[in-house]
This record gives sequence, structure tokens and C-alpha cells, in this order.
Amino acid sequence: MDNLSEFIKRNFHFFLFAILQVLCFIMISHSLKYTGFGLAHACQTVTSPINQAWSKVLRHFTLEYENSQLVQQNIDLLKQLDNTYIFKDDSTYCATQEDTARKKKVKLYDYSTANIVYKTTDKTHNYIMIDKGRVDGITVDMAVLSANGGVLGVVNDVTSNFAAVIPMLHPDSRVSAKLIPANQIGTVLWDGKSPHFAQLHDIPQHVEVKVGDSIVTSGFSNIFPKDLLVGTVFKVHESENSSFLDIQVKLATNFKNVNKVYIIRNIYTKELDSLQNNFKHE
Repeated sequence: MDNLSEFIKRNFHFFLFAILQVLCFIMISHSLKYTGFGLAHACQTVTSPINQAWSKVLRHFTLEYENSQLVQQNIDLLKQLDNTYIFKDDSTYCATQEDTARKKKVKLYDYSTANIVYKTTDKTHNYIMIDKGRVDGITVDMAVLSANGGVLGVVNDVTSNFAAVIPMLHPDSRVSAKLIPANQIGTVLWDGKSPHFAQLHDIPQHVEVKVGDSIVTSGFSNIFPKDLLVGTVFKVHESENSSFLDIQVKLATNFKNVNKVYIIRNIYTKELDSLQNNFKHE
């Protein structure tokens, strides 16, 4: 204790000088706006990298939650689209919204989400595997969309916890599509080359087709609702050996980058399949 008192007495003038310097510094910073601004700027320069690093850490831990929230919001929006419903009027089902005040909306499709756990894009026969299966209500022939709403493929096989999807990048893939604005029905097939392009077949040469025209699902199947984006017209060529146009399609789904998908379930698929099977036996 005596040593401490002796030390303070010996350095009293130094401590007094330091305290007065700090007080002067504070008084000057409060009295001069420019000096205060300079100090604030200097402090910001020092603390900004620290704040940015901490912000990145917080975003990293909250990113999964934010993504799940966005996915759920997207699903809610998809469920509200008109192509999810049909309109019932006196037992007659209509595909248009004309006079919807007198029509009852009947839900035809339901949506869920899944993550891709395995995929190929550079093979002749590509496959995709998702982390949802039979216990999650996934069945064969369910439609699969990418996170941006573009057509991805169809569920081909299901186990308890996983499902295999045949993507559009597969020779067995067939998507019934409609060309907009020509309103012409065709089929989108993949030629086994680029994962970014496919071909639209069965469009007659007399149909006016322009680069940039949209290609959407026709709705003439039990798998895909109508008006889902397949892609856009990239090139158009009149073939000399055919009465149909050669149309190259820029696919809406980027198969290289897709990680999360939406699964579409047709609520009445068993009923519709039963009717179709009756037609086949006739």
C-alpha cells in the first residue's frame, strides 16, 4: 500500500497531465463540429470492418431461416395461382375465369418443397434425386419445378425417404407445351446436347414464331398445371425436309444451379387415371 502511494505521488503530475489532456480533447470534440465529424469518421473507419464481419456472421446463422421463409411465401403464392384451380359451374368444369362470380373454385393441385441431394447434367440420361419420399406423400408422376418456377421434370421412382426425378435433360422426357402468343400446341424434347436448350416439335411452318416467344405447359396432362414456364424461343429455322419448324428453346430452368425444387401433386390424379385407363381398354 505504501509503495502504491509513493508511486502515485511520484507520478502525480503525469496523471494530472493525462487527465487534463483527455478533458481538453473531449471539450474540443464537442465544441468543434468539424473535429467531431473527423473523430466520428475515424471511429467509423476502425469499427466498420468489425461491424461488417459481425453482420456476415449473423446473416450466416439466419440465412437458412430466411430461405425457409421465402420458400414458404413462394409456395403460398403458387397455391393462389389460377392454374391451381378449376372453376365449377352447374357440374361443368371450365378452364377460364369468365364470370367467376357464378363459378366455384375447385382446388386441383397442391404444392410442397424438397431439396436436391444428387443430380447430373452432362450425361445422355440425367437423373435428379430429392430428399422427400413416400413418407412425405411423394408419388410417381408428380411434377417438379425449379425454385424460379420453371419446369424441371417428373418424379419417376420413390422410396420411403427419397425420390428420383427424370429431368427435361433426359431422352424419355416429354412435355406438352403451348407456344405463346401463337397458341399452338407442341412437344418439348431434349436432343442430348446442351443442358440449357431443348427443341419444340410439331409446330407447322405456317405458324408465326418469333425469338423470345414464351413456351408454357399446355395443361393437357394430369401432371403439369397449365401455363408453367418451360422456356423461350431462342432460334427458329424452316426445314426443307419437313412441314414443321425447327425451334430451339432456351430452358427456363438452370439445371446447373438448381438446388431447391417444388413438387406439384394433382389431387384428383387417381380419378383421372382411372378414366384414362378405361379409354385404353376400348
